[in-house]
Amino acid sequence: MAAASLATSARADSFKPGYWVSTGREIVLQIDPCGKDLCGFIAGIALDHPGDAMPQDWRGRPQCGFLMLRVAPVEAGANNAPRWKGVLQDPRNGDVYRTTVKFDAAGNLDLHGYIGLPLLGRTQIWPKFHGRILPGCHAPSLDGKRAPGK
Repeated sequence: MAAASLATSARADSFKPGYWVSTGREIVLQIDPCGKDLCGFIAGIALDHPGDAMPQDWRGRPQCGFLMLRVAPVEAGANNAPRWKGVLQDPRNGDVYRTTVKFDAAGNLDLHGYIGLPLLGRTQIWPKFHGRILPGCHAPSLDGKRAPGK
């Protein structure tokens, strides 16, 4: 049991903070350690047109800086890769999903969200984001480049 705790702690401590872009290219999520957990805040937002207002969450607050993801370390997965479990909240409507997070060898975020059983959920792969983010969460490299149907 103590060995498992040490292994879990080491994995959380070895996480490299960074930025990931959603599958639909709508947002950039900044993930950083927050205590022993990982927290993901909206750091960048795509606009449909230059000059559009930044979107608000379901409470009427700016989505910029919204805490969207909070996960705690769990045992390693099948290939001994670190995994985290926690919650993911949709800023548009406030819906909360359980989630499992891991990072692949290329540094992509593998995010599996679900309600109830993980088997009934959906997995998205979010690549690392290497663009720039302006003050106020504007991510100009994403503007007008949303995935079809988003």
